[in-house]
Amino acid sequence: MSGEVVPVFSGGVGRSGTTIVGRILRRHPELFAGAPNEIKFITETYGLIDLVFGMRDFMPSQMTRTGKLTKLVPLNSSQKFRYRQFRKRILTHWWRRTNRLGVESGLHRSMKRTSMIELLDKLESELELDALQAAREFVFGFIKNHKKYVGQRFWMDTTPPNMMYADWIYKLLPEARFIEMRRHPLDNLSSVLKEPWGPSDFEESLPWIRDRLYLATEAKKSIPAEQHLTLWLEDLVLHDRDASYRDLIRIVGIGDHESMREYFDSEVSADRAHIGRWQNDFSNPEKVRRMFEEIVGPVEREQ
Repeated sequence: MSGEVVPVFSGGVGRSGTTIVGRILRRHPELFAGAPNEIKFITETYGLIDLVFGMRDFMPSQMTRTGKLTKLVPLNSSQKFRYRQFRKRILTHWWRRTNRLGVESGLHRSMKRTSMIELLDKLESELELDALQAAREFVFGFIKNHKKYVGQRFWMDTTPPNMMYADWIYKLLPEARFIEMRRHPLDNLSSVLKEPWGPSDFEESLPWIRDRLYLATEAKKSIPAEQHLTLWLEDLVLHDRDASYRDLIRIVGIGDHESMREYFDSEVSADRAHIGRWQNDFSNPEKVRRMFEEIVGPVEREQ
């Protein structure tokens, strides 16, 4: 199975356009995505990265409550223990969950539970022999057993932390392609602060976004230039639409397709991206800008 399908990962701060590129690309007959859009089991605590390479030392701003608790577990050094935690999460938290829209989501939408258990059993049996190869086979086995898989050449996941940990994903899947979505950072934070999963106030959000951007920037250094793309949402929806669209399909390695182009032309718009929303959403936008620049850096993007 390895080598038959190219994994494509979009990622970003969160609310930065990762889902939009997934919606564009999945219109191509050679790529499938969704059900669920975010698999979770590679980048989250006790995911495949931690299983194969050992527990990551998460930055404080990126630690969830669960992450803080698991950091204290002395058995984390045992791969057998990490496998048990991975298996438990696959069959519970990642299997069936409620997404940000209050809709039931999770891995149960992708395949039968019996098929997943077979993949987990195979992973366990091969883990000691070659953990990296066993994990790769698990990923490609997941793809092959997915309800949407009918022989497509590409599969895509849009979990936002994909880009923060892209260097680790690349170690696991060196054939992968990566799309980092960026957005005006204050528009980004304005959107994130409305979500239940992100920082609860603006001051808390500043080190959060600073560290996410830093991690993504550092991770990209380990990935060949021809396998990753940084794409600005504002360019994709407004300023440089055609060039952004061409860059998107180039980095994945697929040709243009009428269904994909039609969706892009009709559904991907500046109005839906809410460009400049931060100036209305924050009661004192200039103070917000100053605070951002003191903690994170310049608001305007690098050219």
